[in-house]
Amino acid sequence: MKNAYDLVGPNAMNKYFNNSNNMQGQNFGPPRLNPQSSGAYTPLSARNIYSYTPEIENPMSEFSDYKPYQGQNLMMQGMQGLQFGGLGAKLSPSLQKFGTNLQHMYADKFNAANPLAAQKSKVSLEAGDFDLGPAAAVYGLSQNQNPYDYTQTEKIGTLASTAMAAGQLGKLAGIGAGANPMFGMHPGLLIGGLLLGRFFNKKKGDKAKKLQKEAIADVNKQTGDIYTSREEAIQEQRDKMLSSQQAKMYDQREARYGNQYGGNYRADQGMKMNDDIVAEFTGNELIVNDQDALEKDLAQGNDARVASRIRKAMHGGKITPGPETHKNNPMPVDKKGNIYAGGGTLPFKVGKGAGIYDHATDQFKLSMTDKEISGVVKNNINKWKSNDMYS
Repeated sequence: MKNAYDLVGPNAMNKYFNNSNNMQGQNFGPPRLNPQSSGAYTPLSARNIYSYTPEIENPMSEFSDYKPYQGQNLMMQGMQGLQFGGLGAKLSPSLQKFGTNLQHMYADKFNAANPLAAQKSKVSLEAGDFDLGPAAAVYGLSQNQNPYDYTQTEKIGTLASTAMAAGQLGKLAGIGAGANPMFGMHPGLLIGGLLLGRFFNKKKGDKAKKLQKEAIADVNKQTGDIYTSREEAIQEQRDKMLSSQQAKMYDQREARYGNQYGGNYRADQGMKMNDDIVAEFTGNELIVNDQDALEKDLAQGNDARVASRIRKAMHGGKITPGPETHKNNPMPVDKKGNIYAGGGTLPFKVGKGAGIYDHATDQFKLSMTDKEISGVVKNNINKWKSNDMYS
């Protein structure tokens, strides 16, 4: 010990001896947290928080790299065009027969009085004269697989295929190319086909926009649900943390009056108390000595200031210790504001006009907002008034 004394000097050794003799006063708990850090708000780490996050399903993401008219996708478009064209060619003979019979029936009906005119107006088509295959092939080649957009290529393909189909249908109706044909067909049929194609384009464009809007709304909903669930998980852990801290604070405060140095051994152990007793408190009552100022803040709607006064009293330890029962834990109060508990008086007094909030730790939580605390204060004041305990 002498060698150590010589090495570090008297000041360091005195500090060492003092600390050794006051081991019960030393803090061996975990280091204090930075109040600005996330650890002061919730015990969850970032890894814990984000582990609750499910993957967002965005159906549009499947087509983020989709290029319909390049590489393998272009081959698929070609195969689709052949498939549509083959289907159109396969259906054409049946449609030709049906359309020809329908046209002949109407020719006889409208020319019933003139059989010769009826015969002259009837359409006569050879096998293969009516063919929707090319129109269907153009349509299949131009339409891609992405339902969430409607490209310029698709629009052009729809216009061209509709006009081509109109030219074929004109054959069934007996409408020839006329004196001034356009692209080998009657101008009226061409214009009608283009207008019909424009109508189809609008319908398909609107459908793509609707699907896109629904997909975005669904993604936003998933995102909102994730934020909500994450917030709820953090808040739940924070409430547990605050509840644990509050219980620890309460136990520490109560222990100051329930230990071998002067706690709950009552008056039978001997104590001196002022004879002029004016009231009796019990445990877990919050003493707010600036109640008048608090009520002025409340009248002005200053919730932040009201909450600040309540929190100041709670953090200052202005809560009576022990259980909430007058029978087993009475605390007399004298005219000077001294509160008697166990073997002496509490380290704080109650002033004239103070607010006494019973069941303090049940009514006021550290996690409450300013507005919530003001609401609890209002409820207490209303209760005092209804019980004729307000002056």
